[in-house]
Amino acid sequence: MGYWLELRAWLLRDPAKLIRYLVLFICSIIVIVQLYECFSKLSNPPISTHSYYNVNHTIEMPAITICREPPYKEEVLSDLSRGYCPHPKFATCWMDYPFGEVSFEDFFNNATFSQEETFYSYGLNGEKSNVAIDSSVHFYMGRCYTVRPLMDMKRVSKSVGYSLTLEHNLVTTVSDIDLTSGAGWHIFLHDKRENFTEINMKGSGRVEYVFAGINEQIEIKLQSQYFSNVETHKETCSRKEGYSDLKCGEICIWHDLSDESDCSGPWMHDMIYEPCNDSDSMRNLIKNYKAVYESDDDYECNCMEPCESRIFTTYIQSRKTFSQPEPRTLLYIYYTTKLISMIEERPSYDTTQFIADVGGSLGFLLGLSVLGIIGILEHLTLFFCGDCIRRLQLKNEEKNRSKSPEDGESQTSVETLDINDVYTVEKAQLGKY
Repeated sequence: MGYWLELRAWLLRDPAKLIRYLVLFICSIIVIVQLYECFSKLSNPPISTHSYYNVNHTIEMPAITICREPPYKEEVLSDLSRGYCPHPKFATCWMDYPFGEVSFEDFFNNATFSQEETFYSYGLNGEKSNVAIDSSVHFYMGRCYTVRPLMDMKRVSKSVGYSLTLEHNLVTTVSDIDLTSGAGWHIFLHDKRENFTEINMKGSGRVEYVFAGINEQIEIKLQSQYFSNVETHKETCSRKEGYSDLKCGEICIWHDLSDESDCSGPWMHDMIYEPCNDSDSMRNLIKNYKAVYESDDDYECNCMEPCESRIFTTYIQSRKTFSQPEPRTLLYIYYTTKLISMIEERPSYDTTQFIADVGGSLGFLLGLSVLGIIGILEHLTLFFCGDCIRRLQLKNEEKNRSKSPEDGESQTSVETLDINDVYTVEKAQLGKY
């Protein structure tokens, strides 16, 4: 009870000081919150997106990956597997497969189509030397061919773009199973730095897809968007030359599937696992691979996205019958404008804004100049450390007194002598009168 009375008396003694302390406390809380937000934005700045159009004097062409449909030669598969085999995804291909006698390399190489069986003619700006073609073997798509540009274009027109004539060998199948919706080619347009992967291309969001049937003449107009991402603490990206996050994801999936089945497939290149050597292990691997291939969910892999990427958008300018006696298809792929949509991420908070925010927050609290801040710091130092300072001063005074006692006595005697002399002089002067 006595404590509360003392507190009440202290509060009523100087109410103005209480109000000042209360306001200072509230302002201090507000400033602490503001400073925390400033430091948070400095370590993890907000990202803003800027979009604009840019006129490029040189135009970067996309890479084009072409996969045949149907992808395999049915008669070759059936002959090598010693049984009916329209596609390796069917179990009948592996029931009587001669493991150890026929290598997987021969199985896939002989049953897929060569470059001469796929391209009748090709070129960029009318020249074959302006492109490079490489092939890759995949389980569902078979052997695919990727056409990459070796030069950037300075003009935009149909005559300077891609011109590809694809050749198809129609094979009469004895199968009653409808493997495909139609014969032709799967056309994938993507960044030339990306490698084609049949799993990740479906959901990457950076790949354009067109299906070309036999005896078609298709003109495809291109537009491109350039994306530049900012690397943050939470989201990292790669600026490494030649890095492909799609290829990284494919290798990750291969590794997990091989680890689960304890063997690898012939389309899984450079795996540390031995190839499957019996029907059960191969069928189990294919079943797991099919589940991933047909799934719409993203596969969990720790693959960074590229910091810079291009997305190509396609528009079908015309699609008509290509009158040829052979089963061929003609493709024209080109730009009609040099305008490129640029989308860039930029940090919207830097050191200058941080200093301005900190200064504004402290000014809100203090309302003083730098000299005023120094004075407040001095008062705070005296308030929190005043007792320690006084104790140290008293200790120093005691030490000084203990070190010089004789000096103190002589000083006292001198002072006494002076007083006596003054008293004697005054008494003599009074006697004269």
